[in-house]
Amino acid sequence: MKKHKIFFIGALSLIIFGLLLPQPIQALLVLVESPIKEFFETHSLLLCIIVGLIQGLSEECGYYFVFRTIFKNESSIKIPIFFGLGRSSLHTIFDIVTILMMHNNISNLLIAIFSRVIGFGALMGLTLIDYNSIIKKKISYLILSVLLHAIMNGTLYAAELNLFKVNKNFDSLFMICFSCVVILISMLIYRKDLMATLKIHS
Repeated sequence: MKKHKIFFIGALSLIIFGLLLPQPIQALLVLVESPIKEFFETHSLLLCIIVGLIQGLSEECGYYFVFRTIFKNESSIKIPIFFGLGRSSLHTIFDIVTILMMHNNISNLLIAIFSRVIGFGALMGLTLIDYNSIIKKKISYLILSVLLHAIMNGTLYAAELNLFKVNKNFDSLFMICFSCVVILISMLIYRKDLMATLKIHS
């Protein structure tokens, strides 16, 4: 499959599994008047955990599904690379546009934009972990990807709800630190599998 098609599928997958699928479910928890909303109004921490898990499950399992179906007859490093570029580019553009609309202070603006640039690398790392879950037949990689995504989203949502005292740049600083952790984990997984492959063929 051509690279631009893989890129487009990655971007389209973000729209489907990152927005269209999880957002209505999350809205039911916090916007629609119901006993569920009333319950989570008094259990905010649990709400953050659930919201994070919904986003993590929807996105990472969604991408896993795409790898298992659309790309089932292809195995090349260009698949996760260009799929990840499609997913990560659209996500980063959306984040930066949102940041430009919300920040007035130039220093806070630059830190926020930098955090999303680093976050781009984290999204690429998560994509690589999802793909390795298929190639290496290790469902544990998919579970790890979901949990990492859930922790990221859940923590940012908790900060948004002011569940703990943080400074104004907490979300940006957290994104930078956590993204570095995700990138490191994905690199370690890829290095581990690459070394295992080399040993098999040596």
